[in-house]
Amino acid sequence: MDAQWRDPNGTFFSFSYGIEKLRASLDSAPDLAGTEILLLDLPSGDPEDFFERVREFQPTMVGLSTYVWSLSIFAGLTERLRKHRPELVIVAGGPSARRSVLDLPQYHPLRDRLDAVIPGEGEEVLRQLVRHHLEPDWRTRIPGLMLPTRGLWRSTEAAERPAINEYPSPYQLGVAPLHKTGYVETFRGCPIHCAFCQWGEQKSDRVHDAAYLEAHLEGLRQADVPNVFFLDAAFNLSPRAFRALVAAEAKVGVLKDSVVHGHLYPTFLEEYHLEFFDQIKQVQASIGIQSFDADVLDRLGRPFDVARFERVLKKIRGRLGFDIELMFGLPGDNPSSFRRTVERSLELGDTVKAFKCLILPDALLERAAELSIEYDPVTFEILSCEGWTAEDLEREWDWLYGLAEQSERPILNDDWVGFAITSADESADESADESPDDAHESGEGGRVQELVARPLLEAHALGRLRDAVAELAAGWGLEAVRGEPDGLFFDLHGPDGAVVLEVVRLEQGARYFAAREGLAYSHRGPVDRASSGGLQQVIDVVHADAKKLVPAL
Repeated sequence: MDAQWRDPNGTFFSFSYGIEKLRASLDSAPDLAGTEILLLDLPSGDPEDFFERVREFQPTMVGLSTYVWSLSIFAGLTERLRKHRPELVIVAGGPSARRSVLDLPQYHPLRDRLDAVIPGEGEEVLRQLVRHHLEPDWRTRIPGLMLPTRGLWRSTEAAERPAINEYPSPYQLGVAPLHKTGYVETFRGCPIHCAFCQWGEQKSDRVHDAAYLEAHLEGLRQADVPNVFFLDAAFNLSPRAFRALVAAEAKVGVLKDSVVHGHLYPTFLEEYHLEFFDQIKQVQASIGIQSFDADVLDRLGRPFDVARFERVLKKIRGRLGFDIELMFGLPGDNPSSFRRTVERSLELGDTVKAFKCLILPDALLERAAELSIEYDPVTFEILSCEGWTAEDLEREWDWLYGLAEQSERPILNDDWVGFAITSADESADESADESPDDAHESGEGGRVQELVARPLLEAHALGRLRDAVAELAAGWGLEAVRGEPDGLFFDLHGPDGAVVLEVVRLEQGARYFAAREGLAYSHRGPVDRASSGGLQQVIDVVHADAKKLVPAL
């Protein structure tokens, strides 16, 4: 089950690349050519939907790609599967398939229904499972497994780390979803071992070579991807991988016409990185600062040079777009320090995104006692920790959420918020009439005052619109409303996934999905004949608001 990602740009159409990569590892094994494989990637949160599809397929083995948001769903699914076919082999992998998670009391039922867990990388282990799972001694002969026999864990022989070049990508095989966001992995792991990050101790010494990446990039072209997302810890953390990417792109030339998203690590940014980005149509880079408090970052194992970071920002400003990413509620941080970090970010960044800190396995979950962390075992959000009381977290999140609400283009989620920042010229014009006393009274200082207090829809109006869509358009929901220079956008979730509805002024002769009173409606995302009627109902619901909002853009 893929997470329902609220897209701030209107172009991000995600799918679970991890499970597609595992399917590709099976498809590319010659001796498994006759194996029937059903891949389920459902937007549903109902285990019954998964069970009915699995029951119909009648498999001999089920593999669960497990994340924090799917644990409860898979607990319900495995309960049904064990009642239906007790002999069925059920294995779990993915970021949350860890002993530290499955030994939590609420996940004991899930743990006790599993035959095996794959705690590491799955390409080769999964091949071996498909080959041998019907043999009586498979539990002892396949390396790379943990066997959770009612909490009495034991491990099989350690598995070798996959030589990643030997496993084709779904794009190379032509089996990746079409017209979805494209994914690229140039190397695996991370050389920086931050305590809050699930990459943990994964080494970053395995790199895809230029020939592999060339075939992968050509596959992106054939899949007609609308944009590209790099899965690497950062574009610039592996010099060998970056050189291979440059060589591959020189031959294929697919990125030069693409919108490319990924992370940058500012300490290691060099001119040759920027020269490559200059050749790409559009780069949107995220820079994970997390905090400007050096002591906090030091304790959590994240090296950071503030002076170098500011020099790097001068180099990249105007050459590529970038977000500053912060982590809210980091253990060892505190409300005062976090507010200073936000204010510093507003001075330096174009866009700021702040994410609630999660307590993940292979990361903070293993250090919970050391850092006095109390957490919600369903959402894995921190409830209190060293430096933050429960009241602190609630109050400061309300402050941050309110700050984002006041911005020109807010992104408002339960677990993260984002906001764009006005340019210095705009803010100077808007604040010319403000007296120093007025600024002092506001109490926030710095660029906090430069946020434009023009929300597209007030909170109550957005809530009204969400309720109306949910009531009148069955299977549809409204996530957010965004105004951009090129149109009005409604972020929706439909029966088959995320859909972006775009509204512009009607131009005669142009083709659109629907037209109403001088406005034209188009959509991006999965809408087939069966669901198009529901989208027409959504348009009927939002049209009155769209008429008021479009003229102001």
